[in-house]
Amino acid sequence: MKNTSQLFILCAISMAVLSGCQSVGSKVGEAQVGVDAQCVVTPAGYAHIFARHCTAASGASQLLPQYCTNAAAAQTFCRMVQNAPNQYRIVQPDNRIRYDSNLNQIVGTAGEKCGRLVIETNGTVVTEFPEFAGAPGNCR
Repeated sequence: MKNTSQLFILCAISMAVLSGCQSVGSKVGEAQVGVDAQCVVTPAGYAHIFARHCTAASGASQLLPQYCTNAAAAQTFCRMVQNAPNQYRIVQPDNRIRYDSNLNQIVGTAGEKCGRLVIETNGTVVTEFPEFAGAPGNCR
């Protein structure tokens, strides 16, 4: 009887320890706020964003002017995308982190309500722009 009780107690302790070690990952579309380094818009990053997504002649999707005035404005957009509650977040094969976020407000000159952000693991912004597809929900 003593061995059975000890075995039962050992099993109960093992189950408690194992269940405490399990974690539930985030669901698709659920934000992972705070898991990545915060946005850092460098002069080179801002130059790319401005040339590609703040200059209509580039032919790429265009941000509203308030996100194009300087690096601080670009950083504001970055934080909006990174911290949006309705988003997809993936680690790309090059280890950069891509966010596709539904911002529920117009952020692009064509009426886009979603934004894409690509950052390095240290938070350095590679690019950011408005989008109609890629994020959860309706981006129009």
